[in-house]
Amino acid sequence: MLDKKWDKRLLIICAAWQFIDGAITIVLGFLNMTKMNDIDKLVPISSFNGLIGTMFILAGLTNLLIAYYFLPQKEINKWIMPILVTEIIISYFCMDIIAVGTLVPATIIISLKKKRQSLANTQ
Repeated sequence: MLDKKWDKRLLIICAAWQFIDGAITIVLGFLNMTKMNDIDKLVPISSFNGLIGTMFILAGLTNLLIAYYFLPQKEINKWIMPILVTEIIISYFCMDIIAVGTLVPATIIISLKKKRQSLANTQ
């Protein structure tokens, strides 16, 4: 199961969901009619919804970077696991169940691959 690139697929699915979720969050922040009177409030990250939506989009970009750049390398980078665990915790507190549901299995698979690589390097 580890050789079928499930970790990459799960990270891409999570990134796609985070792009959609971030765009929806930003649009819903713009549609708040009480803030439409003030022209300064039309910047996406000036509102709380825009900030959260931008955070989701940046997390999606991070997942794409991990999936397409760091995972195909011979050795898995030591910073991938803390980044993914931080994303899981933030997604959990934001109640983003789909992101948590895709990031947890991807993190487990990546940790197993890293463990297999470290065992292969010691032998």
